[in-house]
Amino acid sequence: MKKLLIILLILTFPAPAQLLFSQDSGILNSTDSDNSHYLKLTIRSAPALTLEFNGHYDFGVFELSGNNNGDFSSSQFINGENFGVRHGIGGTAILKYTLNEKGFLRLCLIGSYNRFSSKYSKYLESTNEAGYANYNVFTIGAGMENSFTPGYKFKPLVGIGLIGSIISGNSRVYDKDFKGYRDLSINPAFRLGLTVYSGLEYLINNKVGLNCGIRLVHANLWLKDSKVSDNLNEINLNDARVSPRIPYTGWRQFMWGELYGGVNIYFGIIQKDYVFKKQHN
Repeated sequence: MKKLLIILLILTFPAPAQLLFSQDSGILNSTDSDNSHYLKLTIRSAPALTLEFNGHYDFGVFELSGNNNGDFSSSQFINGENFGVRHGIGGTAILKYTLNEKGFLRLCLIGSYNRFSSKYSKYLESTNEAGYANYNVFTIGAGMENSFTPGYKFKPLVGIGLIGSIISGNSRVYDKDFKGYRDLSINPAFRLGLTVYSGLEYLINNKVGLNCGIRLVHANLWLKDSKVSDNLNEINLNDARVSPRIPYTGWRQFMWGELYGGVNIYFGIIQKDYVFKKQHN
């Protein structure tokens, strides 16, 4: 019955029906003497499961952005003004499971790794600073995604997710009281946050596609904390403001944006081809 309704709609309103149901259409040349040709209409279902991999460039915002074009400042780091980094790189894997028949709504399971370093801004410069900061961020999360055209080759989308991150790192700072540089380890800290993103998928075939987009990540929206470490060579993430104030503490947002691109692997796409004979006058 569904096939019959599609065929009747195409025969009655050929132009609107093609916009609604087709992702690919083309003309098949015919050798008939009456110069007839055939119109091929391809209809695809939304993927039942999508496995996405992408790499990304990370750019820090708010306190995850050192002053002076990302230059590391020991005094600002000790005073808790920023995290001392601006640039980062990373990779993300997302498992997307389609929740409804039309395929617009998808459940997403997210896993990612990001590396931030104040040294990234110095690779193309002739001078290197003695002080620096590095961070490793391991993240898992879950969210929801809306794919606006799930059965088409081009699939614009938006999504949001709740994430949990373990943030750790190390730093070298110039300490006036110490009268020299100190190497510090930043103890692992668990934080909860949010990610929102917008992107585009392009279907190469029913198995493989490409993806690109922009993502905003706020890794420490909840569970901020600051406290003194028992080890003089270790500090905590110290992203909450406390009173009385202690060194390396301040109300800081571990937040960044990502420009990403990668590949998708699709499972469960069903394709049907319809061929119609069209007569020339």
